[in-house]
Amino acid sequence: HCLQSSESSPPHTPPKLHINRHLAREHRANPSMDPSCRNTVFTQLYESLKSSKNNQPLDYRWPLSYSQWWECEFITEGIIDNGGGFRDSLSDVSEELCPSSGDVPVPLPFFVRTSNQGNSSSDTRDMYVPNPSCKDFPKYEWIGQLMGAALRSKEFLILSLPALVWKQLAGEEVSWSKDFAAVDSELVKLLEMLEGVDREAFEFMFGRELTYSTVLSDQRVVELIPNGSNTVVRYEDRREFIRLVQKARLEESKEQIAAIRAGLLRVVPQPVLDLLTWQQLEKKICGDPEITMAELRRFITFEDFPSDDTRVQKFLEALNNFTSEDLSRFLKFVTGRSRLPVQITVYPERGNLDALDLMPQASTCSCTFFLPNYSS
Repeated sequence: HCLQSSESSPPHTPPKLHINRHLAREHRANPSMDPSCRNTVFTQLYESLKSSKNNQPLDYRWPLSYSQWWECEFITEGIIDNGGGFRDSLSDVSEELCPSSGDVPVPLPFFVRTSNQGNSSSDTRDMYVPNPSCKDFPKYEWIGQLMGAALRSKEFLILSLPALVWKQLAGEEVSWSKDFAAVDSELVKLLEMLEGVDREAFEFMFGRELTYSTVLSDQRVVELIPNGSNTVVRYEDRREFIRLVQKARLEESKEQIAAIRAGLLRVVPQPVLDLLTWQQLEKKICGDPEITMAELRRFITFEDFPSDDTRVQKFLEALNNFTSEDLSRFLKFVTGRSRLPVQITVYPERGNLDALDLMPQASTCSCTFFLPNYSS
């Protein structure tokens, strides 16, 4: 009800924007050539909407039924936009903000990959956090407005962010023990070990190497106390050091998240946001990460299986019995990602050719799954 009462009437005709996706693709291939990122679909949309001849800026508080926020003319692509072009532009924006592939450069400066993305032992490898050193707050606010518009509508803005970020957007408490492992599981393990270690092991491991500084998600080294990088952490002060690291890392994107939340609150009334859990907020903005077998099947290829091999059939039957959560876990086991699209290749088990009923192996770097022989 609160959403309805805060609706505004949509413009008579959606703004018409001319977007050049060829330039955006060139930028994606080599973002370092242009730090201003002006050729991304994101920046083209942002600038066109800002300077657009539509007299008043969009307020994004439209009714659920209003399905086309702007009209896209993709230069030289010959698309008539009845909503498809607009939706394409929105998924281009998602892809530019948080690319779904781990192997491409990130074309925009607003989000950075979490440390876990480079860490094969973590099970959350497709997450991003707001970039602690990016100070372009008006654009963060616009990202928040787009999230708000997605929440109000049937559209999605798929951003792969950890609970640490969603909780802050929803106004929930965050904690180191619950939320930080999804960002940097190695650091969480290191600090746990540091807390429990005895003096001798501490001296042996760190000597005089450990100083009052830490590395943020944007790879910047920050000092935790004045002149921290020249101050050695002593064994008896290690708990204070741990507290300072946790505080610095939990708050590293505080300003950026505050700007996104401010944009979100311009579109979604505070009481609505207060009612939603962070999981509901994510689902309303990004859609459901639920996976169906039919969808997953499109992304699986089988290599090197003889045509009469019954394993492929059994394997697909087994997956067919999986719940959506199981499928998501399977996807994570093989690829380190929890949402499609991502290509999976299945090979026969290479090692023990005659062995039966082995545990399957996977390699998340190459998204491959090795299927052993099973007796049933």
